[in-house]
Amino acid sequence: MKKRLRKKLHKGEYQEFGISIIIPVNEDNIQEKLDSIIAIAENNNIIFIGGGFGHFTLPSKEYGNMDVPNKIETLIMFIALGKEPQPDCIIGYFIKPFEKEICAEVAQKVKSELEIALKTELKINLRIDLWN
Repeated sequence: MKKRLRKKLHKGEYQEFGISIIIPVNEDNIQEKLDSIIAIAENNNIIFIGGGFGHFTLPSKEYGNMDVPNKIETLIMFIALGKEPQPDCIIGYFIKPFEKEICAEVAQKVKSELEIALKTELKINLRIDLWN
């Protein structure tokens, strides 16, 4: 596959990887859990995009016009319309702005911090392709 096509399709050296999470919540504790998740992201110099129950978080203006990967764009659209794939969960992605992936050490640290802070069962994928 030619370089130009790989770039357009986000393949090969142009792939971008992040961390995906699914955390069960209820309407009473969603804002508290989202705040904890955002704090963990900020402490690790990454951003969290996602939400649930109609609540969601997006990158701040300091990130300018960054391209939002397909999976994230689709998720936010579903949350905004109230059609979450799993309505009783926070679903989202951690990404490293302007970089291709989150290093393994940071990914493990984020996982540990989430388990400690949220004190709940969570599904986590430490390396997910954000575009395909």
